[in-house]
Amino acid sequence: MNLGNSLVQAYLKANPETRSAVNATLLGNFTSGDALVTAHLSPMIDWVYRRIADQVGAAGLTAGQARMYIEELSVFARYNAQFLKAAATGVEGFCPELAHELRRNHLEEGGERGKVPAHYVLYSNALLSDLGLLVNGHVPAPETALLVGLHQWMTGSHMPSLIAGAYYATEAVAIAETEILRDITNRYGQLTIQRTGSDLKSLHHYYELHLDDGHEAAQVEGLSVEAAHIEGLARFIKESELFHIDLPQALDGFLQIMEGMTHWWAELAHRAREIT
Repeated sequence: MNLGNSLVQAYLKANPETRSAVNATLLGNFTSGDALVTAHLSPMIDWVYRRIADQVGAAGLTAGQARMYIEELSVFARYNAQFLKAAATGVEGFCPELAHELRRNHLEEGGERGKVPAHYVLYSNALLSDLGLLVNGHVPAPETALLVGLHQWMTGSHMPSLIAGAYYATEAVAIAETEILRDITNRYGQLTIQRTGSDLKSLHHYYELHLDDGHEAAQVEGLSVEAAHIEGLARFIKESELFHIDLPQALDGFLQIMEGMTHWWAELAHRAREIT
């Protein structure tokens, strides 16, 4: 990826007011975290992921292409819980409230005892039971390994504000990515066993758990599991002054992970086109 094919850079070029806000934030001249998230970062994510969904084109994938996406998209889920735990430990001395939110997310992702099992276990088992796909132990493609590495490096940062912004990026795209993944697994089911949606019972449960505002697994009233993760972390950017979050550092972290994820999707789309 370079500046010429980055979706983030394309958005900034098409939206000069956001480019100005990004530049001013990094230079310390734009200090409203709420305006940054609401007027600029959230619309950027929506715009970028609509284009990613178009690039993937789930409805037109072959079974081989869909399987490749499913295998690669399974990898990050293996490690996200441990990354959340590491991030919480990294920020707890600076901002215990942020650490608390990251640990809450860690327990949801990693499987809090007496509640929902670890999300990776639910997902990998659902793929196996519904589609006969074994993703456990899948060796990731280089672009997937790079994305995992970027997150690992981020969680080891000595800058808590960078971690706050980077994990906001990670969670802020989760609903869009889950919806794309649902379209891909539905496509694979349609092509291989002629089943989609609620006929894929375990996968349907997994997606409802993440996206349904009224699901029993939701711990924040009125918000799905993923929506609560997004809002829970966005709060620390929106209220950066209250929590002493350094806004330029937080935006730097956001851009590092956002660019990394969009690069990953672009590389996967390129890989899919090479599958015959």
